[in-house]
Amino acid sequence: MESRDPLIRPLDIGGVRIPNNLVLAPMAGVADGPFRLVCSRLGAGLTVSELVSARGLLNENGPTHDLVSFSGQPRPYAVQIFGSDPALMAEAARRVEALGICDIIDINMGCPVAKVVKTGAGAALMRDPALAASIIRSVRAAVRLPVTVKCRIGWCKTQIHVREFVRMAVGEGAAAVAVHARTKEAMYTGKAEWEHLAGLAEICGTVPFIANGDLADREALKRVHEISGCTGFMVGRPAIGKPWLFAELAGKPIADTPEARHAIFLDHFLETLMEHGSKGVPLFRVHLFAYLRNHPRAAAMRRRLCSEHDPVVVRDLGAEFYLNRRVPDWLDFGLLKEPMAYSSSSSSSSGL
Repeated sequence: MESRDPLIRPLDIGGVRIPNNLVLAPMAGVADGPFRLVCSRLGAGLTVSELVSARGLLNENGPTHDLVSFSGQPRPYAVQIFGSDPALMAEAARRVEALGICDIIDINMGCPVAKVVKTGAGAALMRDPALAASIIRSVRAAVRLPVTVKCRIGWCKTQIHVREFVRMAVGEGAAAVAVHARTKEAMYTGKAEWEHLAGLAEICGTVPFIANGDLADREALKRVHEISGCTGFMVGRPAIGKPWLFAELAGKPIADTPEARHAIFLDHFLETLMEHGSKGVPLFRVHLFAYLRNHPRAAAMRRRLCSEHDPVVVRDLGAEFYLNRRVPDWLDFGLLKEPMAYSSSSSSSSGL
C-alpha cells in the first residue's frame, strides 16, 4: 500500500524503485556495511557507500573494494565514487557495475576534505563545471546503471552557484541530484543554509532533487520541503548513534524504551564484528561514542575506549548505558547472528 504521508513517499531514480525517499548519506568512516544494514532495517529507503576513490578501485586496492562490498547489503544501494579524471571515473564506474553489487552510481562533487579537494575532486569540481560535466557524461556513457550527483551549495559565501551547477548536472543526464546545504568552506560547521535550496526542484523538473543538511527530525523535513520542494531527504550525521531516526522520520518510530534501543545498539555492534572481525571494535568507535554521548561518564569513557579492543567491554558498556545492568558472560556473540526484531510503537512490523 502506498504511503499517505505527505512527506514520505516512494521515489524513482532512473528506473530504480526506491521504497521511500529517506536516503542514508555517504559518510566516510561511518556509512560502512553494518551501519547501512541497520539503517535500512530501520527505514532508510536507499543507502549509499562511503565515498571511494576511482583510482583506488582501478588499482584493485583491497581496502577500497571493502568500502563498497558487503555481503549483507540491502538493496537498493548506491556506490559513490570520486575523482577528477573523466576516463578514470568512467572505468571505475564500469568496474563497480560489473561487480553487480549496486543499483546506482553516485558521483561525489561535494566532499570538502582537503585530501580530496586538492586532487581536483569532490567540492573542487564545483569550481570547474566544465570538468564536472565531462565526468558526468563519461560515467553515463560507461554504464547502464543510473548516475546521480551529490554536491554542495557552493565554494564559499561569495561563491554560491548551486543553481547553475544543478542545471548543468541535470542537463548532462544525472538521474537525481542531492545537495548539501553548506558551502565547501563551511565544511560541517554552522547551520545548513536551506534557503539556498529554494528553486532547485523546479530546475530538476522530473529528476528527483534530494535535500541534505541538518535533517534531524520531522519538523526539519517539513521545513526544508516547504523551502525547496525537494522530492527526497538525505540524512547524515543526525543518524550517527541514532539509526532509529529513520523510523521516526518515516512516521513509524520504534518503541521509546531502553530495551528497544539497546537491541539496535547490540545488533549494530554484532554486525560490525561479523563483518570486520578483530578490526570491528576500533571501526565501531565512531558509532560507540555517538551511542553513548549522553552517558554521565562520556568524557572519561571516550579517553579509555580510544585504545579498547575487547568486544566484551563494548558489549557491557552498551548494556550498562541502556539497561543499567551488565550483560551476563554467558551471552555468546556467536549465537546472535539472526537479525534483531525492532519493536515499533505504531506497528507490529519493522517493515518501513
